[in-house]
Amino acid sequence: MSNIEDIKRRLFSVIPTSSIHMMEFLKLMDIRFVEDETKSAAITCSIRPELLLNKTFVDTYCKTDEHLFMLIMHELYHIVLGHTHLFKRHSEIDNIAFDAVINAILCRMFPEEEYISFFKSLNGDNLFPGCILRPIGNNTPQKFIPTLKNLYLTNTGTYFEVYECITNELEEFLKTKGGSYILLGDHYDDNDDMNNPLLKKMLDKVISDLPGNNLISNGRKLGGELENKTINFAKAERVAQNKMNRLLLKSGVVQGNISKRKIAIKHVLEDATLVTPDYKDRMLLAKSIIYGQPLLYNSSLINSRIVRDNNVQTLVYLDVSGSVIDDINHFAPLLLQPYKNKECLLFAFSTVVVPVSYKNFRKGNYQTTGGTDIDCIFEHYFSLPKNKQTKKILILTDGCTGTVSDDYYQRIKQQKIEVYCGLFGDYTKEDMSNITKYFEEF
Repeated sequence: MSNIEDIKRRLFSVIPTSSIHMMEFLKLMDIRFVEDETKSAAITCSIRPELLLNKTFVDTYCKTDEHLFMLIMHELYHIVLGHTHLFKRHSEIDNIAFDAVINAILCRMFPEEEYISFFKSLNGDNLFPGCILRPIGNNTPQKFIPTLKNLYLTNTGTYFEVYECITNELEEFLKTKGGSYILLGDHYDDNDDMNNPLLKKMLDKVISDLPGNNLISNGRKLGGELENKTINFAKAERVAQNKMNRLLLKSGVVQGNISKRKIAIKHVLEDATLVTPDYKDRMLLAKSIIYGQPLLYNSSLINSRIVRDNNVQTLVYLDVSGSVIDDINHFAPLLLQPYKNKECLLFAFSTVVVPVSYKNFRKGNYQTTGGTDIDCIFEHYFSLPKNKQTKKILILTDGCTGTVSDDYYQRIKQQKIEVYCGLFGDYTKEDMSNITKYFEEF
């Protein structure tokens, strides 16, 4: 039978040596056994976090140190991914999707059999939904294999792909009451609310130091390779149009009655055809002797042209991550007219920034990795030439972006960059509140 000291010893013995922060984090934790508060494990987000372990579960399913470690890591990711930001009310389907994605993350991070056998021992491979909560097995139904390959092999799977998979099986799922399967962690209380910014930062550091981890945290989904996607433009409500007009005006995209273009006179040397000879032409005499007197003469004139240069004052970054996949259809059309008028430059961002031409945007075409990382915006912005770095940035997102890094935060403040934010979908202000001058909520 396990005891608290034995649990600590076992955990420390399997923590990757490169992850010093993980060990320090667990040293700060109180660990206690419970029976009713959680069916497997939970971590409380209090000032001093507690690791709650169901003693019966640990004794039954965590006989090896590696299995115990995977249980704790699962619960850490349950918090770090911040799925309470994405979905305010959890259903059983939500919980299955959360666990399916987290289990896949951990199996990619720790692919050795001694680790992944933990998930194999919890759920069988032949019945839904247990078969999507573990790696592919010999008896995994064929219809679930493409989804599992994306989650476990290609690093491009998302929550929404798992949702679609579950929805397709919903009738059978309800008929059999889900069959027999095991979910990890406590998905029904408030333990996973990330209210403590210090704890949040600590957990982000713990996760980022683990080997093989390329996941962005705090409510943002997996980011894989760039994929081509299409927006199905839908008509926006009048209220949303009015809010967008106000946001564009405040952020400097639309400059009211002031001209958006600089007007200048440019002198241009152009070819011309005249009826009188151009005596500046040194070949004129020779041409007349050889060819005779022509009716028309080639010449060049200096003409004055009015030149209108675009005076773009704001760069616009549109969130195209998986968490806004449904809402973007109603939101993106609001940007068509200002972009057509060349009042802004538009970029799509997920975990990378991709420029979007008006031609492609009009067709709804964009590229995304499916994930979200606000730092990619400022990495892109500060990589631009100085004359292209506008003083205003407009970010259109659901707010589940993660917090900006300290380095970029300092540069934003030093250069007095004004950040404006349009929030749409199931949004949150928490991640961007420290850098945003003005929020418009759609």
